[in-house]
Amino acid sequence: MFYKVVIFFLIIISFVTKNKNLSIAAFVIFVVSLINNQKSIYFIEKYFLDIGMIFLMMWMLVPLIKAENSLTPNIKSLLNLNGLVSFIVGVAVVMLAAQGVSFLKGSVDVLTGVILGSIIGVALLGGVPVGPLIASGIAYEIVRLINAIFKN
Repeated sequence: MFYKVVIFFLIIISFVTKNKNLSIAAFVIFVVSLINNQKSIYFIEKYFLDIGMIFLMMWMLVPLIKAENSLTPNIKSLLNLNGLVSFIVGVAVVMLAAQGVSFLKGSVDVLTGVILGSIIGVALLGGVPVGPLIASGIAYEIVRLINAIFKN
């Protein structure tokens, strides 16, 4: 029962903070919890991470097929500071994420901490729980740091 109250509270917080992604996710999970269909819960637990990753990868690949973008200018953009740092951070983040997935699967306390931290970060602090955006944020900070060092 307690988890239903927590999920309902998340729905309210997500509406107040106008976080539509968390609102939809929490609402769907709340409905699934009311139905209490173990097959649905198992399906979500087993497949939704992969399904979400597929949609995320599709979103990331769209620029390759857009008419106004061609692959050549995109490859050339790797030769500047922003492109090079973003490329390196992108590779590093996906390698870390791969380790993180296995770490999460083997440890309940880590899973609980990551879930609660992510929920608080998304619901209350305006965060976005997606790896490529995290990588671009890290790349941004590194580029900003490099620019600050070499401008002085």
